[in-house]
Amino acid sequence: MRLGLPFARRSLGIIGERRLPASRILIPALVLLAYLAWPYVTLWRLDRALAREDQGALASLVDLGAVREEIRHKLNKEETSSIGPVSDAFIDWLERAIRRNGTGAIDHQVDLDWVRGRLLSHSPPGEGLSAGLSSAFFDDPFHFSLRIGAPSASPVFARLSFRGTGWRMTAVYF
Repeated sequence: MRLGLPFARRSLGIIGERRLPASRILIPALVLLAYLAWPYVTLWRLDRALAREDQGALASLVDLGAVREEIRHKLNKEETSSIGPVSDAFIDWLERAIRRNGTGAIDHQVDLDWVRGRLLSHSPPGEGLSAGLSSAFFDDPFHFSLRIGAPSASPVFARLSFRGTGWRMTAVYF
């Protein structure tokens, strides 16, 4: 009589091996990879919307209220802002806007055309964001930062944030 492998193990005192099903490792790994790729997919969609001048697609990817609010927070020293150090050109732009439009300057100046102009400021005409993009990286699990243009060329910075059901642009500054 021949003994099969499972029977032989019992005779050696091994009651049974527990193996993790592949799905217990594979599914979380795939979910993690999908989450890490998601802002890059959003960045690609943003690039296509800018290159095609698709205002509807751009509007769905940019949270104008959040962009305006971040600029307001930066102006108010008592508030915290995700905007880092700003350039002299950004301060000059704000001063001119406030002189022209008063307290409503940010609401008046920061619109989709302004965001589009800032994001494409380092790209050749007719090309999207990717031509001028110098870096894109996670700040933390819910924030993704972009640097557009070379450091010597007064770069533009943007930030995507995970909000509700996806990634949206929540800050633009230079």
